[in-house]
Amino acid sequence: MPDVLPGQITLANCESEPIHTPGSIQPHGALVALGRHGQVLTRSANFERHLGVDAAPGQGLPAPLLAQLGELVQAGLAGEDGWSDSGRYTVGEHGFDVIAHRFQQLLFVEFEPQPLAQNAFFSLAADAQRIIARIRHARDLQILMSRLTTDIRELTGYDRVMAYRFRPDDSGEVVAEAHRPGLVSYLGQRYPASDIPRQARRLYIQNPTRLIADVAYSPSPLVPGLQENGQPFDLSHCELRSVSPIHCEYLSNMGVHASMSVSIVVGGRLWGLFSCHHYQAKTLAYPVRLSFSMISQMCAALVERLEQWQEGEAMNLAQTRIHALEEGLHDAEDLLAALCHSTPGLDHLLDCEDVAVCLKGRVQTLRGLADEAAREMNGYLSMLGDKDLYALDRWPGPAPVKGLCGVMAVRFDRVENGWIMWFRSEQVEHVRWGGKPEKIVDTGPSGPRLTPRGSFEAWEEVVRGQATPWSRTDRAIAERLRQALGNVVFSRVSHTNGMRQLLIAALGHDLRTPLQSITMAASMLSDSEQRTARLRQSIATSSGRMTRLVSHVMELSRLQAGLGMALSKTLTDMSALLEVLASEAELAYPGLRLERSIKPGLHADVDPDRLAQVVINLIGNASQHGNGNRARLSLDVEDGELALSVSNPAPPMDQTRLANLFSPLKGTTSQQGNRDGLGLGLYICDAIARAHGGSITARQVNGEVIFTVRLAMADPAS
Repeated sequence: MPDVLPGQITLANCESEPIHTPGSIQPHGALVALGRHGQVLTRSANFERHLGVDAAPGQGLPAPLLAQLGELVQAGLAGEDGWSDSGRYTVGEHGFDVIAHRFQQLLFVEFEPQPLAQNAFFSLAADAQRIIARIRHARDLQILMSRLTTDIRELTGYDRVMAYRFRPDDSGEVVAEAHRPGLVSYLGQRYPASDIPRQARRLYIQNPTRLIADVAYSPSPLVPGLQENGQPFDLSHCELRSVSPIHCEYLSNMGVHASMSVSIVVGGRLWGLFSCHHYQAKTLAYPVRLSFSMISQMCAALVERLEQWQEGEAMNLAQTRIHALEEGLHDAEDLLAALCHSTPGLDHLLDCEDVAVCLKGRVQTLRGLADEAAREMNGYLSMLGDKDLYALDRWPGPAPVKGLCGVMAVRFDRVENGWIMWFRSEQVEHVRWGGKPEKIVDTGPSGPRLTPRGSFEAWEEVVRGQATPWSRTDRAIAERLRQALGNVVFSRVSHTNGMRQLLIAALGHDLRTPLQSITMAASMLSDSEQRTARLRQSIATSSGRMTRLVSHVMELSRLQAGLGMALSKTLTDMSALLEVLASEAELAYPGLRLERSIKPGLHADVDPDRLAQVVINLIGNASQHGNGNRARLSLDVEDGELALSVSNPAPPMDQTRLANLFSPLKGTTSQQGNRDGLGLGLYICDAIARAHGGSITARQVNGEVIFTVRLAMADPAS
C-alpha cells in the first residue's frame, strides 16, 4: 500500500476519522474564532466575501461587527465553556443569523445568511408550539413518530423526513416516514451500525443538529488551520462544521443533495435520529433548526416518559409475582422443588419457552423442554467469569439445543451454585436492509478505502440462529428476582447458622465452667511431691488445650457465619509490643531459644490483643513443630509495609500441605504433631491478618519454615 497522504481517509483510519477537527466549514456561512482577550485566532477563508470585511488573525474583530455584536462577544468572552447565545447582524439589505458558543476557552462566532423575514419568526414559534401541543399526551411510540415526521416535513419543507431508531446492536431502523409523492419508501428498512461510525455517534450527542446544505460543496478552510500549540481547532459544536467526505459520498450515492439530522437523546444515549433528505441543495435557516431541535427534545422527553412508564408497569407486575414467590420459599424443605412448583411460576416473569433451576448439581425444568440445554448451559456457566447475570441472544455452544438459542441466567446462590435460566427459541427474522450491508473496498474520491455502498434498493436477509433479544426490562426483572432469592438464601443460611451458634455457645458455656474448675484444682495441688507436680502439669496442659480448642471453635463459628473478626484498633508501637510478647513467650516455653530482630519505632493501627494472638500462636507452633527448639522473631519494613516474621528450623513439607496450612479443620493425617487436632490456629491467624487489611504467608527456605505477616504502617505523628 502506498504511503498515506496527510488527511487521506484510508482503510486503516476511516473508523477514526477526526470529523470534529475538519479544518474547514461549509461555504454557505462564515466563522471566526476568538481568544480569551478577543483577538482573532482563525477565520474561514470566505469570511470577507460574506461580511464585506476581513477579520485579521492577531487583531480584534472589525469595528462594524463590534458595533452590533459587542455585547454578545463580551458575554461570550466572560462566559465559561458551554456558554452559547445567538443574535442578528445586518449589512445594508443583508441579514445574518449569528450563533456564538464557547468551547475549550475559545469563542466561536458563526454567520449564516438569514433568508427569513422578521414576521416569519412568529409563524415558526406558533408552528412549533402547535406540534408540541399535539404530541404532549402521546401514549404510543409508533403514533408519536409517525405524527412527528409528518409535522416536521411540513415545518421544514424537506422531500423526505424519517424517524430512525437504533437497535441494541447499533443498527438502525426507519420506524416512521413522510415523503413527497413519487419517492420510494424506506419505511421498515434497516441500516448497519457501520453507516454511523462511533465518532459520529459521539458528535450526535454533543451537538444534536447537523445540516448539509449541498453535498457537492467545496469546503472553506480555516486560515490559519492550526492553533499556536499546533493542534487543530475543535469544531464539535459549530453549526457550519464541514462533514466527512465519506458521508457526502454516501448521500450522493442515495441521490440526496441536502440533508438535516437532529438527534433523539434519551438518558444520555443516542436513541434515534430525525433524518431529512432533499433532492436539491437546501439551506434551512437557523431559527427553523432551533424549532426542529426543540421539537426533538420534546420527543426525547416523551420517549423517555413512555419507556419509563412501560418499564414501570412491567416491573410492578413482576415485583408482585416475585413477592408471592418469595413468600413460599422461606420454610420450604427443598428449595429447588419449591422454585419449580411455585405459583405464579418463574415462566410468568419473562417471555420464554422454558425455565430451568440448577442447585447443588441438580437440574430441573418447568416444562421439560430445556433439560438438555440446561445441563449444557450449567457446564458453560461454570467456565465463565464471576458475573451473576448473563443474557445471550445466540447459543454459546456449537449448535442450539432443540432450537433454543437465547438464554437469560441469574445466579442466586454462589455457595451451592444456584442458577435460574430462561430459554427462548430461535426467532427467524426477515430483515429489509437499505442496500446490501457489506463493506466494499474501492477507490473513491478519498483514495483506496471502505467505500459507501452505491445501491440502496431494499435487500432482504433471513437471519437465523438467534432469539429475540433480552430487553433492559428483562434484565431488570431477572436482577430483581436474583436479589429476592439471595435474601431467601441468606435468611435460610442465617437460620441454620443461628442454630449452630446456639449449639456452640452452649458448648462453650458448659465446657468452660468445668475447665476452670480443673485449672483451679490443678493449681491447688501440692508441689512437694513429684507425682503431684506431674499430675498438676498434666491437668493444666490438658485443660489449657481444651480451652484453646473451645476458643478456636467459637472463632470459627463467627467467621463461617459471616460475622467477621471483631477488632478494636488503636495506634500501637509494634516494636514495643513484640518485645513484650517475646519475653512472655520465653516464660511460656522455657526450653525455647527465641532470637529477636525487632526494628525499633515502628507503628501500626491494629488491635494489639489480636496481633498478640497471632504472634503467640506462631511462636507456639515453632516450639511444638520445629527442630532444635529454637525460633526467630523479626520486625522490619519491606516495600513500604511492616513485615512481621516468625521462623524456625522444620522438617520439609510437601507443597500440598504448605498450601493448606491456613485452611480450617485439616485433621491430623498430615500433622502428627498437632495435638489440638482441628488445625484452627493458623486459620484464625489468617482471618486476623485479613481483618487488618494485611496478609499472612508461609514459605520454606533453606530448611526453615517462615511465617510472614504484612501490615500497613502508620505514622505516630499523624
